[in-house]
Order: sequence, then structure tokens, then C-alpha cells
Amino acid sequence: MKRRTTILISGLVLLVLAGSSWLIETTQYGGIDANGVLQESFFLPLTFILGALGLVFLGAAALVRR
Repeated sequence: MKRRTTILISGLVLLVLAGSSWLIETTQYGGIDANGVLQESFFLPLTFILGALGLVFLGAAALVRR
């Protein structure tokens, strides 16, 4: 039971970090500038990486339960 709880908490923390990265990306980097050039930082890919890992961890927690 302890292993499942650890995996579940890790997945939730990763999803919170993904949300934080997305929030930083949208507030600090406005997307497309006046010249039509996309302005993105490392936070955009980090959002997808952390979100995917969070979902994998939540799926693993569901599998460990069974």
C-alpha cells in the first residue's frame, strides 16, 4: 500500500509541476510577437514532459492497486 501511495503522490506532484510550467509559459512568454515569430521557452516542452510522466505515474499507481 505504501508503494501505491508514493507513486500516486509522485504523479500528482508531476502534474502540479506541469501546470506550473504551463502557467509560467503563458504569463512570461506571450506566444507570438509583433513580427509573427513564436516566442517559446523551455517551459513549453517541460509542460508536456512533466504532464506525460504524471499521467504515466497515475496509471502505474492504478495498476499497482490491482
